Amino acid sequence: MFPMALENNNSHHGTAPPLGLLKLCSGLGTACHRVVAAILPVLCLSLFVGGIACAQPLHITEQYGGPLGKHAGFLVERDGPLRLSQAYQAWQNGWFAPGSHPIASFGIGSRPVWMQLALHNDTSESAPRILTLGKTWMDHLHVYLLQDGRVLHAWKSGDAHAATADLVPGMGYRLPLQVPPGHSQIFIRAQTADPFVLSVSLRSARDTAAAARGVQYGYSVLFGFLVALICYNLMLYLGFRSRSYLYYALYLVSFIAMCIAYSGHGFAWWWPLEVGFQRFVILVLMVVYGCCGFLFACCFLKLGEHAPQVRRWVIATCAAALMLMTYFVGRGSQWDAALLAFNFVTFFSVAMVLLGVLSIRHGQREGRYFLGAALCSMLGVAATTLSVRGVIPMSTLTFHGVEFGMMLEATLLSLALARQMRAQKNALLHAQRLSRIDPLTGLPNRRAFREDASGIWGTAVRHGRPLSVIVLDIDHFKSVNDLHGHQFGDQALLAVSELLAGFCRKGDRVARWGGEEFVLLLPETNLVQACQVAERLRRAVANCRLAAGTATIRLSISLGAAQRNSQASLDALLCDADQKLYEAKQQGRNRVAPCGDFDYAV
Repeated sequence: MFPMALENNNSHHGTAPPLGLLKLCSGLGTACHRVVAAILPVLCLSLFVGGIACAQPLHITEQYGGPLGKHAGFLVERDGPLRLSQAYQAWQNGWFAPGSHPIASFGIGSRPVWMQLALHNDTSESAPRILTLGKTWMDHLHVYLLQDGRVLHAWKSGDAHAATADLVPGMGYRLPLQVPPGHSQIFIRAQTADPFVLSVSLRSARDTAAAARGVQYGYSVLFGFLVALICYNLMLYLGFRSRSYLYYALYLVSFIAMCIAYSGHGFAWWWPLEVGFQRFVILVLMVVYGCCGFLFACCFLKLGEHAPQVRRWVIATCAAALMLMTYFVGRGSQWDAALLAFNFVTFFSVAMVLLGVLSIRHGQREGRYFLGAALCSMLGVAATTLSVRGVIPMSTLTFHGVEFGMMLEATLLSLALARQMRAQKNALLHAQRLSRIDPLTGLPNRRAFREDASGIWGTAVRHGRPLSVIVLDIDHFKSVNDLHGHQFGDQALLAVSELLAGFCRKGDRVARWGGEEFVLLLPETNLVQACQVAERLRRAVANCRLAAGTATIRLSISLGAAQRNSQASLDALLCDADQKLYEAKQQGRNRVAPCGDFDYAV
């Protein structure tokens, strides 16, 4: 049995004890003193009864699936640590405040907190139960099972001690209990320099295992989804060499590393003996996560082009946060590091939203996806940060808000990256198209003609099919430019190109060869047919009238045609047609060569 005396009890709760009331009233006179003395026992009795009644007993035979904060009482240490006997006495005196939320949250750098749970086993045998305490970053967790003031069992856990099999990643520290028949109590003393979040549940072994499987399945889905995105973006980076994909993959890697640290997976699996490392790894990774997010945003939103001053501020902020974190880690100041980490992550989530707004103002279509993603992330980070810091009630939903927000953010950012990739692909296709198109006439240029004609030439050679080519240019085009100006010359080129495009059959190829010269490639066409086409073209151009100011100008063209016979290459065929064009010009222009011996009738 513990001694029931407490030392300096006034300092261990927010309400002054009855002795304080007595001292306060001692100078008010004999009459008042007698009244207070008469009422005081009643107040003490009611306070004692109220304190005992604040924590309703948990019946072991009933199912309590979630955290038990509302069924517990809490006492914050004010002036130094309390011994178990003092905490037990304080509970008997009614100084434990009833819990108002399922998960207790007291913010960053909270004083040590005692938690009391009253149990009732209405069976005649001890009942095996699993007590689970989280979160996994709690430094010190001292647990005591009492009955009639006697300690039946005692444990010590927390990440200030080397990790053991009691640590269940994603859930907390799992402790087996044998709840004796009748009434008993669980007292828990929790302490941490990190955000104080105490989640306590009491389940059967089967229900605990089912809850653990559910948590692990959830993290498996989260990590699997993010790892798939990382691999996808790394492949895109290797294919397109765009740093946005690389930085986004790095951003996702930093988030996974942060999750592995704060969920306890790292401490349980990879560094179970590195207690000093565990003290700071979560906080450091929070800052790294924010810096990687800023790095991705700067590249994806092209802040160097659209907002260089903002980019410089972002880089300076990241550098300052990293240097401060290094300084706090070097000093061993866990409380300062925690404040820095949570404030920086809060700043990061708000700044990402502002960067999204800025990108929309600069006309970036991807900015809408980025803003939506940043809002999802900000809401998730805000829910988790505010609940962890004790500003809003802690629950399973708010605690995992950052993970839900990250999944939505990752989905929207993937859509943004996909849209950016489509935009880049369209821009590349447009550039390739422009590289193949003559900008004035809209006809394919010499490069496009050669690429398209090579396949047609190869087919004609392999299968012995007829193939002809026509080369033409506008007569006296230099004089037209000199007399009427280059604007009229461009008009003449456009008129001829439109006629050429209209004469082309499906499968024919037409291109501007250079200057005022054009070329037509005619598959499945012999020389007679090619000359007939050329003559129709000549007549169409000759009948064309163009206005040059008040004057009307008539154009004419000269054409040379050639058929594939024994030429070794397409260039040789084009050379023959070009030679015939030269002959047409020598014979007086406005004619087709060598078509003088053919009948042009159509």
